[in-house]
Amino acid sequence: MTNSLARMIAREDALEEAGMPADERTTCYAHKAWAFECADQHLPLTAGRVLAALREVDRVRWHAAGARRRP
Repeated sequence: MTNSLARMIAREDALEEAGMPADERTTCYAHKAWAFECADQHLPLTAGRVLAALREVDRVRWHAAGARRRP
């Protein structure tokens, strides 16, 4: 990571905490890169993806509680 990228990530983190929408970032916090370099690595957020993620959370919690099958 270059110094300019590190400074820009820190600047945009502060701006985001101050109220800037995350969509306006020019850096990617998750990949520590410029946003245009990793744009194809991010899948769009859809209702189906959210529901699938919530179902997976439920499944993990269910099994962690020791349940074998749903009633």
